[in-house]
Amino acid sequence: MRAVRFASFGEPADVLTVENIPAPQPGPGQVLVRVQVRPINPSDLFVIRGLYGALPRLPAVPGFEGAGVIVGVGEGVTDRTIGQLVIPMGASGLWQEYVVVPAARAIPVPEPIGDRQAATAFVNPATAWLMLTETLRVEPGEWVLQNAASSVVGRHVIQLGQRLNFRTINVVRRREVIDELRAMGADEVICEQDENVVARVHALTGGKGVRYALDSVGGASGARLAASLGAGGTMLVYGAIAGESLTIHPGMLLFRSATIRGWWLTHWFQSATPSQVQSLFDTLFRLIGDGTLSTPIVAEYDLADVREAVREAERKTRPGKVLLVG
Repeated sequence: MRAVRFASFGEPADVLTVENIPAPQPGPGQVLVRVQVRPINPSDLFVIRGLYGALPRLPAVPGFEGAGVIVGVGEGVTDRTIGQLVIPMGASGLWQEYVVVPAARAIPVPEPIGDRQAATAFVNPATAWLMLTETLRVEPGEWVLQNAASSVVGRHVIQLGQRLNFRTINVVRRREVIDELRAMGADEVICEQDENVVARVHALTGGKGVRYALDSVGGASGARLAASLGAGGTMLVYGAIAGESLTIHPGMLLFRSATIRGWWLTHWFQSATPSQVQSLFDTLFRLIGDGTLSTPIVAEYDLADVREAVREAERKTRPGKVLLVG
């Protein structure tokens, strides 16, 4: 089978190769999945560069997310069937043609969803949903402030704001995306290069600041979000796109009793029970199925063209996901 691999950490377009390796076979309680679609996420690229929170032994196959069809079942498997579209959870790299996972970790996908939206149903929708509803418990009518608002997670936050009746203040780097985000339902959009973010947020909130903020950038952008928190506010840091330190004035924490905390999807899944995982996917599939959540797809590349695909995925103006297919 074909597999994308890397034997050393480095720039993805430099270290990734496509190799032919033996296909795995399912053992008792396992299923063999023919992976069909795999999105390229920032977390995948951080792993390849050796900059992620958990790194594999090398050589390794990257890829946290994807969807495919069950083509083989091991002894004792009775609740999964050949031909079933599933999301293989916990596989050791999905940028290859076949993976083996325990049957319980092959999440069945409802037929109307399709393999493209199924392949992107895990990392970004789950991140947005869990941060907003389980960790922050955002209340209707409240403001949620976020940077990187034109990212896929950012768009999901906007979409969920429409569904759950909270308001969003969306910080972006490029003014060209302002009208698009407003058309999606963004309540307010601030371009960092044109406006003072902190002043605008305080004007929008009557000087109170916001109760909730989501930082996926770090650096100066994240610091501006932190400075926009009101009394008792909380900011979740779930990304570090800028690759820069987040500097926060201690008075903000001291006098406002604000909270800054990290949030990582991996930690949630490590502690979640199988029933919690299934409940999460039931919710996400429902939101995708009724159109509340939708991941834009901008390009598809065959596995053989992975180097070109990762270059496309890192274009700053890219408005959606790049997929690896085949």
